Amino acid sequence: MSSRRDQSIVLKVVPEKRTHVYLILDRTIFHPKGGGQPSDRGLIRSAEYEIVVKKAIYYNGVVVHWGKLGRGNPREGEATCEIDWEYRHLVMRRHTSAHLLDHCLAEVTSSRVQTTDSWLDDPCYVGYAGAAPDTQTLRKAEDLANQMINSGGQVKIEFLDSEKAKTLLQNAPNYERLPDLSEIRTVTIKGCKPIPCGGTHVSDLTEIGKVSIVGAEQMPNETFRLHFSVGPNAS
Repeated sequence: MSSRRDQSIVLKVVPEKRTHVYLILDRTIFHPKGGGQPSDRGLIRSAEYEIVVKKAIYYNGVVVHWGKLGRGNPREGEATCEIDWEYRHLVMRRHTSAHLLDHCLAEVTSSRVQTTDSWLDDPCYVGYAGAAPDTQTLRKAEDLANQMINSGGQVKIEFLDSEKAKTLLQNAPNYERLPDLSEIRTVTIKGCKPIPCGGTHVSDLTEIGKVSIVGAEQMPNETFRLHFSVGPNAS
């Protein structure tokens, strides 16, 4: 289970006008925006102040927290961090569903899929190279995804050295976008091939509830966006 609340030390405070502020902490539970995943939201507070965190940004190796002043004036020193767990869990479910849809599209089309981009806030989608599949193919992929969700399956996180990872991940949907790192974080859903990813995910497919493919939008440059939703009622 991911941390929802933790103690940190505020190392630097940079005001922005009178209403907003940037904070740098010694450590953070806020996941920054990246790889199609929006950043966490939540609160950073102490007895003297409260900041409503709207964005966490990874900049020059540091996570910078940007938010609105709720009360008081922030200062360096101890503070409590608390993420908006409902929103974090929604993003986790969407992110895991995106990987699952990669697998299911490849299965029903009997071909490798190549992702181009994604966005896990609203509107939620995964982008792929090629022409958009027909409605029947999309329904087959959706049915297979929900069968796997209903059956359940562990979502495992591993860190692999670069050479081993590149060999293992050659057919991953986002292999072409793999960064040049000495160590690569991989995510493996039971029944699926591993994929490189630095985002947040559920620990078991059953947490997703249900996935619904809303539709496929053909884009320029021979790409398409697969719009989807998650939840017990796919809302």
